[in-house]
Amino acid sequence: MPFIDFNLSLPSFDWRTFDCVIIGAGAVGILLAVKLTTNEKRVLLIESGHFALDDQRQVLNEVEQSGKPLSNPVWARKRAIGGTTTVWGGQSLPFSSMDFEPRDWVANSGWPITYAEIAQHYTAANEFMCIDRSNYDTDLFKRLKRPNPGFDGSRLHYHFSKWAPEPNFLRLYRRKLERNVVVLYNAHLVRIDLGESGRVSEILITNFTGRTAVLPVRTLVLATGGIETNRILLLTDHQVRGGLGSHSGWLGKAFMEHPCLEAGYVEPYNMRLLQQVFGTHVRRLRKYSVRLSTAQSWQRKERLLNASASILCRYQEDGKGNPLSWLKQVSRQPRLEPAVQILGNCGRVALSAWALAKDGFVYKPGSLATLVFMTEQEPTKCSYIALSDRTDRFGKRLARLNWNITDKTWHTIRRFADEIIFEMERLQLGRVVLHPHVRTDVINWKDRLSDVNHHMGGTRMSATRGEGVVNDQLQLWGVPNLYVCSTSVFPTGSHSNPTLTLLALGIRLTGKLMSDFGRGL
Repeated sequence: MPFIDFNLSLPSFDWRTFDCVIIGAGAVGILLAVKLTTNEKRVLLIESGHFALDDQRQVLNEVEQSGKPLSNPVWARKRAIGGTTTVWGGQSLPFSSMDFEPRDWVANSGWPITYAEIAQHYTAANEFMCIDRSNYDTDLFKRLKRPNPGFDGSRLHYHFSKWAPEPNFLRLYRRKLERNVVVLYNAHLVRIDLGESGRVSEILITNFTGRTAVLPVRTLVLATGGIETNRILLLTDHQVRGGLGSHSGWLGKAFMEHPCLEAGYVEPYNMRLLQQVFGTHVRRLRKYSVRLSTAQSWQRKERLLNASASILCRYQEDGKGNPLSWLKQVSRQPRLEPAVQILGNCGRVALSAWALAKDGFVYKPGSLATLVFMTEQEPTKCSYIALSDRTDRFGKRLARLNWNITDKTWHTIRRFADEIIFEMERLQLGRVVLHPHVRTDVINWKDRLSDVNHHMGGTRMSATRGEGVVNDQLQLWGVPNLYVCSTSVFPTGSHSNPTLTLLALGIRLTGKLMSDFGRGL
């Protein structure tokens, strides 16, 4: 089936024949479309962008900010077929079982589903990303021929994250989309209408030349990013005051990111050993990174948040001193500059190449080992998404973001740093030197934290109608044929990259939708 550019034309389909309309052709939108059409369902996938990024579409991401500012909410989010998969690295890491449990020391924690209900879909989600079936610790110790370095498991969990060999879902699934899915692009959603039964009856879309179209809907899935999903529902207030999903007072509330901090650096006792323990590993052209996260028993004892640390070995000039990057440049396109660098640094190139060939890890001689934290954010109503008074080119109000982080994040970072300092010394891996501002008495600690484009929360999943926006099946409370499959449904955010868990939710939702279709709903 063709990709259809709404800027050029709109074919005379019988739009009522589509079993499902999906808004958003990013990671999970593509997954849902591929999985449903594999099961012989007719799917219409609608995307406001097209095949490339440009100012005209990206400006629709503009956000008014009233709290701690995100670094770049316009360009960190991608309005294009493939979404952020067109630019991300493809990192895969599951949540832990405690992330789904109510914790009396973490406000508003607890999912209405168990870890087991998600974990059973992690393997299929990894397979969709073309990632191996190994677990994230013991299996990979064997696969990478690496021993467990001996961190105290009651304090710290040493494990890996995996990287997709082809992170761009458009490249990965373009043929299947062309063959089985109708992809309508340059088509921006501007309104969702409910019928008398309380079900979604139709949607209004517009292109970038001013043309509009009303399309009937049997089942609608919002598979848009965390901020945009909230905005869409908040804007749908012409029939429901406050927007669809506003019944509980939770719509837009508990926006989360993964607050990050470069906390200091490590003075290694043996730089090669440190990088072998914490560096990037490569096995059969697959890449694996190391994470050191807080043990669940430690979180309970300290009554703090989930968090992880990485030790990243960096050169002072954005990779210009990286021997392996010079080799990559020369292999892809012979050029004089990297060839000269190789010739002038034969020793470092040889050491890096030998480490990769012999022990399967990326070694960067002469680099600085920096300590970087990524933490869970406590979900509270004081961190939220609302609507601005300013409007976009289609006359729709912009999102207004008030990102707010509680003190528990800083307490977690500080105590976590103490544990890493102790364990690194005990294992004789190096001396951790924290930056002076990483202290409990720093007043402006929020200014030190950065975001990583992991936008979560605002349409939280809940066990009862009064506690959230969608139910445990991702169905909007009170609207039987409207589903939300976005990181916006996460009640808590762990420390892990959210995409794998979102894809697992998408696979779970596919089963629910197939059941609905089978019952004629």
